[in-house]
Amino acid sequence: MHEITGGKWYSNADVTEVLRYSGILGADKCQESIISDAAHAVEQVGETALPKSIYRECNLNIAGNICIIDGVEFKSQSLAGHLDGCDSVLLFAATLGSGVDMLINRYSAFKMSYAVMLQGAAAALTELYCDNECAELERRYENEHRYLRPRFSPGYGDFPLEYQHTLTNLLNAYKYTGIAVSNGGQMTPMKSVSAVIGISLTRSSASGNCASGKCSKCPNSGCLFRRA
Repeated sequence: MHEITGGKWYSNADVTEVLRYSGILGADKCQESIISDAAHAVEQVGETALPKSIYRECNLNIAGNICIIDGVEFKSQSLAGHLDGCDSVLLFAATLGSGVDMLINRYSAFKMSYAVMLQGAAAALTELYCDNECAELERRYENEHRYLRPRFSPGYGDFPLEYQHTLTNLLNAYKYTGIAVSNGGQMTPMKSVSAVIGISLTRSSASGNCASGKCSKCPNSGCLFRRA
């Protein structure tokens, strides 16, 4: 694993992940200049980002393929299966902030190849930030003998992207993080995430490390960005 050195929040970013999100496979065979560009992109995005997150615990009821979260219905067999055995959920949203969007747009105007690398770095750091925040949530909940499932975001399985609007509204995410969602489900800032995290009273094979298992839940086995 290629790591960024230093003690900053993104210091354990994996350059291999940056390259994967940039569409570059076989990082071990990449030229040193490409590895250096990826590491530099991480530094730029990390220094530009102003990461924020918000979460809220909600009641959960499941009826067939309908998940009812604080009275709001979410229709998804994938989500219902993922939350089976949970009695409540965390709604979660996070963003790197609008400055990252401006950084990427600036380079897109004159150096598109590096802008793609910045996109990859921003995607990797978004995941890293979410993983770090969720790891802290796991520790808090385990102190109460409650266990978190992996994050499950709109776009996984048959959980439509349009639900990003509903999730962020329930969180009042715009007020607290600046995240907005278009009618079609497009989030701004671009490097933003919304998710549902199941909470159960027993540790199952699906609980522990709420960053894991995301690709294994997705039916698109041929995806370029799929983790092994």
